[in-house]
Amino acid sequence: MSLSEQIKSQYNNRKSNPNLYGNNPYSNAVQKEIKDGIEDLLKKYFKNFDELSLLEIGAGNGTNAYIFEDLGFQRKNISFNELLEERVTAIKNNFPENQLFIGDATNINTTQKFDVIFQSTVFTSILKEESRIKLANKMWELLKPNGVILWYDFIYNNPANADVKKVTIKEVKALFKGAKLFDIKHVTLAPPIGRKVGKYYNFFNFTFLRSHILAIIQK
Repeated sequence: MSLSEQIKSQYNNRKSNPNLYGNNPYSNAVQKEIKDGIEDLLKKYFKNFDELSLLEIGAGNGTNAYIFEDLGFQRKNISFNELLEERVTAIKNNFPENQLFIGDATNINTTQKFDVIFQSTVFTSILKEESRIKLANKMWELLKPNGVILWYDFIYNNPANADVKKVTIKEVKALFKGAKLFDIKHVTLAPPIGRKVGKYYNFFNFTFLRSHILAIIQK
């Protein structure tokens, strides 16, 4: 089974499940924490965002672009990659003038290099190590010197979901052995806890209860 086929199969398996990041107190708190964390990290490495080029791998419906626009990125400088047909359609509808690489990200064919390449819970959807290595190498190839990979993903397995697989900090570092530095923050109150505490998210959001990392990986 190819990587594209694997991702499509997993997505179809999840269609009947409720979206974790809907409009509710937990989801809203998670999204705010991610946005604030992205801003804090990127400001450490770039003075201005308005001329930065950004590529999101596995961009979904493209809605993460609004986070970067709010931070000062110009929409015209944001590019997308997505392989699922309905999500590709959503990106085309919402961002008709933006560059869109359709299909398996490891097959992206361009001479363009990017200042920032963002992935959010893409690698944990890739179960085979060789596929993860191939995608990491492609992202590295597409990155400018001194550019950064902006990484958001979880570091613990979910026993109830065999369609995803954790990526530990050790594994992240192994994927990008040539990195100049890693700047890693633990974020996101673990979903089983977060969904229960809801609006009290901030009272329970201790580091040891966080299930994801937000990281800068600099070339």
